[in-house]
Amino acid sequence: MIEKNTSGAYPFLAGGSKTSALIRAFDWEKTSLGQLSRWPDCLRVVTSLILRSDVPMTIQWGKEGTLLYNDAYSEIAGARHPGLLGRTVRDSWSEVAGFREQALNRVLDGNTLNCHDQHMVLLRNGKPEDIWLDISYSPVVDEAGTPRGALAVVKNTTKRIQADQRLRFAQEAGGIGTFEWFADTGLLEVSDQYRRVWGLSRDVVVTEDLLASLVHRDDRSAVIGRQRLALPNPVAYAEFRRIDPLTREIRWLARWGEVISQGNKAPRYIGVVMDITQRKSAEEALAAGDARKRHRLEQLDVKEIRHRNVRMLLETIGRDGNRAGKRFGSLTVLAELLGKSPAQVSRFAAEKPRTHIGDRIAREIEDVFDKEHGWMDHAQWEAHTENIQHDLTADWPQVNRSQR
Repeated sequence: MIEKNTSGAYPFLAGGSKTSALIRAFDWEKTSLGQLSRWPDCLRVVTSLILRSDVPMTIQWGKEGTLLYNDAYSEIAGARHPGLLGRTVRDSWSEVAGFREQALNRVLDGNTLNCHDQHMVLLRNGKPEDIWLDISYSPVVDEAGTPRGALAVVKNTTKRIQADQRLRFAQEAGGIGTFEWFADTGLLEVSDQYRRVWGLSRDVVVTEDLLASLVHRDDRSAVIGRQRLALPNPVAYAEFRRIDPLTREIRWLARWGEVISQGNKAPRYIGVVMDITQRKSAEEALAAGDARKRHRLEQLDVKEIRHRNVRMLLETIGRDGNRAGKRFGSLTVLAELLGKSPAQVSRFAAEKPRTHIGDRIAREIEDVFDKEHGWMDHAQWEAHTENIQHDLTADWPQVNRSQR
């Protein structure tokens, strides 16, 4: 047995850590461990080990699970440090006593136990707090090989878990899936949202071959295949179609990523993918609308275009007058602006004109409304009407007042 030295200190508590001093000053006779001088060698050795470690570690000793820990663990303990020292498994973290007691009993039976991202709600600072921990339990045995306690190596993974949760929420809200591709082995690690974008369930193993089978045959060479590895960035931005594995519906996807190189190691590729079907549909609809407008324009001659535009001007003048609480005929107003009689304007601006607008009248109308020459000769489609109306209603009252 290791005895205390003549100075009254214990060599296994040397090292100058704050928790070493607390253990040395603690009245252990009140616990099942008894005086420091009577601690078994196996307990002293493992206590010395954890006190010299920068990793959060604890010892739960005996069936009661009397708690010892190091400086690094005190950060996890929060405001309950140093009050946890010397407490049993039931009264140290009473809010998770059931879990810790079950773990201790399993280890005292000679087993190890690894808990990954174990979620707990602890009262570390006086109020309930969500915390996630990686905990690795292993037995501490005496000279005869009998388990006497449990050594736990603890890692606080709360920040990572919460960051992952925020990232996952952002990905799901934005419809963005993430992937990591190890080209040398073919391994693909993907997020749940990535699976949803591709129409794949969680139990499906995602492979290059599977994705290749879902990509439209006309798009495969651009996004799938080992030949891409010869490119500077095999996962550069690309838009392609994929076929739903169940409904056979065609969806548009966008994928982009970057190369991660680490020295002499084989590069890996990370990136994102998202469904852009709605955007593509809108683009196609817009293109179709533009085509229809071009077709309509091709069917019109300049005389018809000028008449359409002057009728639009009259409608705008009438609406503006009504908004201002006035009552007047738009033909009369246009005649005043042009310095002509209503009868003269009516000949080319009536719904069924008797004559067409010539170049001179077209330029006069453009000058009155401060439009560039040629404006009357181009079809002003409905998509632009709001801006045109705004310009005219802003300009007309000033022009109207000057004419009056």
